[in-house]
Amino acid sequence: MNATEIFALIVCVLMLVVFRLVLHQPEKINAQNRLTRVRKASFVFLILLGLSFVLFSYSFFGFLFGWPFFAEDHIRMVISHNHIYASPKEMPPEIFWLFVVKTGLAFFAGAMMFRLFWLYFKGILFTAKNVNCLRFLGYYCIINWFVDYQMQGFLRDMDLSTTPIFIGLWIIFFAWIMDEGRKIQEEQELTV
Repeated sequence: MNATEIFALIVCVLMLVVFRLVLHQPEKINAQNRLTRVRKASFVFLILLGLSFVLFSYSFFGFLFGWPFFAEDHIRMVISHNHIYASPKEMPPEIFWLFVVKTGLAFFAGAMMFRLFWLYFKGILFTAKNVNCLRFLGYYCIINWFVDYQMQGFLRDMDLSTTPIFIGLWIIFFAWIMDEGRKIQEEQELTV
């Protein structure tokens, strides 16, 4: 088990504990209590996203500049099962630039997730801003798959699943339904 898997396991256990202890409220639930629960959960996710951003940033720049990572003397990047790189100098140029594009997309996706949970934290649940964040995340899944596909093609190691494409399409569909529901709600508020 490597450091990333250990970190992911710790985050999952921490989320379970937080949801069970902090967010579980057996008292009478009304609209205000529901909104408070959404805001608390969003705050927890904002903290976890912030920690993930710091760890992800350090691992990216640590790989570029050769910094140590926990007990390891340097960071290795796994592009595919048979292609593990200890420094950018070992990477073919086209793989390096696709890796930079993939990392940039991941930073933008993280920023959109942060914005989405920030909106939830502020109590803004069903607006066009939320729909745009979700739609971007769906497109991110699809574009990220195509970048992975290009990287695998350059490496001649086609070991990809099409699951991210279907997840991206599902997220885009969910965003569309949310947007239609928002429009219906706005029309009903105008007619009343």
